[in-house]
Amino acid sequence: MLLSMTGYGSASRSSDAWAVKVEARSVNHRFIDVVAKLPKGYQALEERIRRVTAEYVQRGRVEIFVTIEEFRTKERTVRIDPGLLRGYAQAFREAAELLGRDADLEVDKILSFPDVLVVEEREVDVDAVWPLVEEALREALEGLAAMRRAEGERLFTDIAHRLEKLEQIIQRMEERAPEVVEHYRARLWERVKEWLGELPVDENRMALEVALFAERANIDEELTRARSHIAEFLNVCRVPAAGRKLDFLLQELNREINTIGSKAHDAQLAAWVVEGKAEVEKIREQVQNIE
Repeated sequence: MLLSMTGYGSASRSSDAWAVKVEARSVNHRFIDVVAKLPKGYQALEERIRRVTAEYVQRGRVEIFVTIEEFRTKERTVRIDPGLLRGYAQAFREAAELLGRDADLEVDKILSFPDVLVVEEREVDVDAVWPLVEEALREALEGLAAMRRAEGERLFTDIAHRLEKLEQIIQRMEERAPEVVEHYRARLWERVKEWLGELPVDENRMALEVALFAERANIDEELTRARSHIAEFLNVCRVPAAGRKLDFLLQELNREINTIGSKAHDAQLAAWVVEGKAEVEKIREQVQNIE
């Protein structure tokens, strides 16, 4: 069954130490493109998230948003940057000298200068939080996959309806094709009689001319191939990750319809060609969203 490339899923997990929330969104893309957006300090989880996501999605751009709240008190260390501190003090003394004032620099004031105090936090234990993230991630991806399946079913229903209309158009073309040759023969006979008047008509030459026209206007092969493409299209819809092959089949189907249009020396056939191309284009729009 077809899968849409558009979907959404979310899930949460928590423990005594962390609360984790994961959101997964997917949209159209030619290939698979996974983007993980993680809190500061948790970037080491990105590759693990990519691998898990690839189990659920074969094509599309997937954005994974991860929120992690840690309940435990974070251990922080505050240290002084000696070089920067001395630099600020020297600059302060030089400024005082230039202004002709006493250099009265208070410690609390110089410590408030940018980056003099450096706060260092302990490194995040990504291995400890990963089980929670993975559980939430998989549940979010399952929700995303369910939405993609539901949307895929809707797309298939619409596509199947349009393929049925194409089949009907092809059937009408097939029934109309012999009439085109007969109409050409009748018009040609009338014109020749007008030109020759009472003179005899070379029936052999007439038959040859009609036969040549019938050969040029023959669309049997194109109609057969078009039917074959439609049947193959429906078969491919039953396999996963079908989007690229469906797009290729639409190109082939469109090519057959264009060829029929170039051979169609008939207003009715030309009208059906336009109608058929419109249906193919509508199907193509839907296929762009199929995995």
